[in-house]
Amino acid sequence: MKAARHALDSSTSITVTDASGDARFILVECNWQACNQTPKAGRKLKGQPVEFGAVKFGVKCP
Repeated sequence: MKAARHALDSSTSITVTDASGDARFILVECNWQACNQTPKAGRKLKGQPVEFGAVKFGVKCP
């Protein structure tokens, strides 16, 4: 997640949620991996927020 956040412009609004379904809080992003995002990767951003679903390293993405 840390790498995903740094790949985006610092003015981008980013929300990260636990994609495993366990509703855990994500306190240290470098311990989590991105599974999905909205809008999809590769789309041009036009000021809209980006939402990521993430899981802890070692957990499979759903």
